[in-house]
Amino acid sequence: KHPKIESITGKGLMLAAHMESGEFVQRVAAEAMQRGVILFWLLYKGSGLRITPPLTISIEEIRKGCEVILESIDAA
Repeated sequence: KHPKIESITGKGLMLAAHMESGEFVQRVAAEAMQRGVILFWLLYKGSGLRITPPLTISIEEIRKGCEVILESIDAA
């Protein structure tokens, strides 16, 4: 949960966090990559941050990834 996330769509581990603009999403993705989490934006809607972890991800890794994403949003 973060005030800059407008909505979350998707199913299972294929998710998208929708935010204010494509430029902001690109900054968040770049910040997350510097912190070790690879994220992209949706090709059909640039304001969606694509979150697609591997199917073998552990609960601990999910928690750490979410922490990095939230930190990246704050830093962007």
